[in-house]
Amino acid sequence: MQPENTRPSARAFFVVTYLLSWAIWIPLVLSHFGIGPLHVPEGVSQLVRLAGVLMPSIAAMLLTLMRGGGRSLRGLLGRLGIWRVGWRWWAAAVVVQPLLLLLAAGFFTLLRGAPAIQPAAIESAALLGVNIFFLALATLGEEIGWRGVALPALQARHGPLPSSVILGVLAAVWHIPFWLLLDTWDTFGLPYLALNFLFIPPLTLFLTWVFNHTRGSLLLPVAMHLAFNLVNVAWLPVTASPGAFAIIIALEWLLAVAIWKRVAAGTAQVDSMTSGQGGAVSGQR
Repeated sequence: MQPENTRPSARAFFVVTYLLSWAIWIPLVLSHFGIGPLHVPEGVSQLVRLAGVLMPSIAAMLLTLMRGGGRSLRGLLGRLGIWRVGWRWWAAAVVVQPLLLLLAAGFFTLLRGAPAIQPAAIESAALLGVNIFFLALATLGEEIGWRGVALPALQARHGPLPSSVILGVLAAVWHIPFWLLLDTWDTFGLPYLALNFLFIPPLTLFLTWVFNHTRGSLLLPVAMHLAFNLVNVAWLPVTASPGAFAIIIALEWLLAVAIWKRVAAGTAQVDSMTSGQGGAVSGQR
């Protein structure tokens, strides 16, 4: 059993994550808005900004190694191997969010009276493969940090609902410089940020629900995050349209209200999994 004092604290994790990510993103934001002498070409910026997305997991791994050594790091990464959790949880992870995206696109089309969201063209299998690779990399870059370290550390001190709210708000704030670099900010401005702040907390609660009922698996949050991004980024850009974005936010909040009473049920089993040395592997069955 890994002593609790070898687990990275939530405060340390968020401080290091913000410092590492924002050190990359803020210079890109200043360049994007023509502030200061630095000028980064847009094509270079698009590649460099991806490094910032990896920092939650880099921070999680560094702090875990520093606090608990190699055994704790292997335990953290080993939780990516928890996959025997039952088909219902796999369905919750990979089906629910794409379904909500499709529903939001459908409702928005009905309200507009015409197709309002144009699916992205898949020009080649190679391009699709590149999209999947970078989306998977970005997803791993976030989830090893958010669900691997931040959520267990928060739940050690707070209940699942407060932990989800704290994590959702801090993750949203963390994203701000990244969102400022997107075309959607240039097009819609401040309302786009407001929509994102309304969107992330209920989505975080859903991820907590899945995480707490799958023995602290990191594989399922990664799969859920990736499934959402594959549909929303690579195929059907729902969150790029404010109207459709507002609809999926409403659907996410309805889902959050439906599950919030059940979210706490898996906290105890998760704490035993995430506090143990290499427990993620031994917990499979």
